[in-house]
Amino acid sequence: MNSLHPASSVARDAIIETIEMVPIGSHLPANGGYGSAREIGHARMATLIFVRLSSGIVGIGECYGPPKTTLAYLDILRDAYVGQSAFDHRVIWRRMSNVLYHVRAQSQLAAAISGLDIALHDGLGKLLGLPVYRLLGGEEQATVQVYASGGYFNEPAALSLEAQLERVAGEFEGYKIKIGHGVASDIERMQCARRILGDDVAIMADINGAYTADVAIESMQALAPMRPYWIEEPVAPEDLPGFRRLAAAQRLRVAAGEASINAVEFRELAATGGVDVLMPDLNLCGGYVEALRIADLAHLNGLRISPHVWGSAVGIMAAAHFAAAMPPHPHPDRSHTPLWVEFDVSANNPLREALLTSPLQLSQGRLALPEAPGLGIEIDEERLDALRLDK
Repeated sequence: MNSLHPASSVARDAIIETIEMVPIGSHLPANGGYGSAREIGHARMATLIFVRLSSGIVGIGECYGPPKTTLAYLDILRDAYVGQSAFDHRVIWRRMSNVLYHVRAQSQLAAAISGLDIALHDGLGKLLGLPVYRLLGGEEQATVQVYASGGYFNEPAALSLEAQLERVAGEFEGYKIKIGHGVASDIERMQCARRILGDDVAIMADINGAYTADVAIESMQALAPMRPYWIEEPVAPEDLPGFRRLAAAQRLRVAAGEASINAVEFRELAATGGVDVLMPDLNLCGGYVEALRIADLAHLNGLRISPHVWGSAVGIMAAAHFAAAMPPHPHPDRSHTPLWVEFDVSANNPLREALLTSPLQLSQGRLALPEAPGLGIEIDEERLDALRLDK
């Protein structure tokens, strides 16, 4: 009986007492927006979620998407989770989504669940004294490899493509740029990237689903001599027939999935045969619970995985822990096919630069994994207050 006492004590310390959401954001200067072929953004926004356990430990997570929509699901999460053990998070997730099958976890509810799931893992890691990636089954390591995500389409007051690339050239082994304004523009932007970044780095090109399959194939054929590492979202996320057309064509490596939610949508995407790299967003796909299922799906289907990130430092670190938890696949040496983690390098992004008490540590294209338990990060309360959108 005595041997059960410590476990019982830990379980009591893991009861979920409160769940709070904090919308944060930063507006860009006038005429200084940047973004993709689909949209030029004028603000960076996210929703942070804080879960207090009965031990007093607070776990932190991040939800993708418009905060006003995410906040609408807060009461649903409280009803399902408060009073339950954080160790039961997977069962609670399934029970709630089963009951709310008319609402569907493919809505913004998925983003809310994602942030909560990340926060619960952060809390459990702190409670057990383990980094999240160790909690997920990853082996001890110090860093993960990231690629510089930038090269945005820009309004006049924002940095040009050339200026965006020049400010980070030589600091990473991989870079991503935006394309999707027509084949001639794609060629020009890729030539610019190769000229500035060099021939020895990986350059990813992101269409953000702005093409139909025929134009995507035409673009890929034109870009092939410049050796893009992958073409991301060549067709719209819902265009599964388009992905099947890509599968039938001789083409470049394709990455997709940032807009897909839960393992079911990734199963449908993988089944097209038109994707080589699946890209779950931890802040949208369902958190670690679903991301691990998606990773298993990828490995069972001979596909690679690379987490998408578009948010704050919390989301970046959540993705880093996920990547660190991945076993080598399929070769024991990852160096020739790294598991890339996206790292936004846009200038003056306070959600990335000014949210934590200790900034994220980058060196030679690798992101340091903190030694502290959980996600290993701490929110600066004063800076958080300055970024709040609900004041």
